[in-house]
Amino acid sequence: MSENRWQKGNFVFRLKSPLHIGYMPFKGSVVSPTRYYVPGRNFWGAVTKRITEHLCKVPEADDYKKIGKQVMENFRFSYFYLYDGKTIYLPHYTDKGMKYGNITKAEFEHRFIGCIVSTGIEDETRTAKDKSLHEIEFINNRFRDENGDIKPVMIAGCIWIKKDAKIEIKREEEETYQFKIKPNGIFIDDFNIISELILGGESKYGFGHVQLASGVEFPKTAPFKWGDIPEKIEIKQEEPLVAHLKYNRNMKFEGDIELFTGIGFYDPKKLQDKDTTEENGNICSNKSSDGKKESEGAEKPGRIISKPEFYFSPGTVLEKDINCKLNWDGTLEECYNANAPH
Repeated sequence: MSENRWQKGNFVFRLKSPLHIGYMPFKGSVVSPTRYYVPGRNFWGAVTKRITEHLCKVPEADDYKKIGKQVMENFRFSYFYLYDGKTIYLPHYTDKGMKYGNITKAEFEHRFIGCIVSTGIEDETRTAKDKSLHEIEFINNRFRDENGDIKPVMIAGCIWIKKDAKIEIKREEEETYQFKIKPNGIFIDDFNIISELILGGESKYGFGHVQLASGVEFPKTAPFKWGDIPEKIEIKQEEPLVAHLKYNRNMKFEGDIELFTGIGFYDPKKLQDKDTTEENGNICSNKSSDGKKESEGAEKPGRIISKPEFYFSPGTVLEKDINCKLNWDGTLEECYNANAPH
């Protein structure tokens, strides 16, 4: 076995404001639903923004792309799930329906999920604009526990960085910055890049502000057993998936399949330029199910939607053990051993 070149940190963040993690497509009547967890891709985007705006006095669009690619190469983010100080609310498909932690989906939504309804206003008449009614679902930043006390909502998960991780910026002269991971954060010099982050959408409503929770211990009985090496993640049969897993039509499962995509000002998948990766004897493909490279696709101005692909949803249960790697966006991808017959 090769030497582990990653360092892992277990982190808990407190929600300072409600959190909206949008997705599409979706079922139901809510105009803007939220996921009930935070994918790794959202953390990648937030950390990229935080580093870029710390190191570049006047960031340019190209700065975000260059630093985003380096974050993609040097970081791995697990999905982060709601945490109340006792329980991590990981989704889990059961014979009795979907559960989050030890409660039903309905109980989870009653405890943690809220929504607001807004409408655009006509400047001249000061009346509601036609067809502008908009409903936004969100994760509340506070909840009422079983004793009726108001408590803060938190999210818990893991971040890995390479032991030699660094960021290079080339402007008037080349500058190199080293990372250092500690129990209380990830640092560039004395600057903690994860002390506060903006996650998800609807920031115009003040949503998405999270703060690293000081004095909160990471749960020792976490329902997901992340290893120290993100290229070697074992998923046991009958255990719920802790992230989206690329769909395999030959795999038996109990749960759900969804089209998974993301939206941004550029498609981060285009920063990848290899058809396959080989790490620690495992081979994983960067091609989509139709055989095309994930980085292909025409540029469009404005906000870009990554090509949707089919994934098993978090909480899905597989009927066999598999070995996976963790991708830059927190998704899982099944790997096979390079020396094994296939």
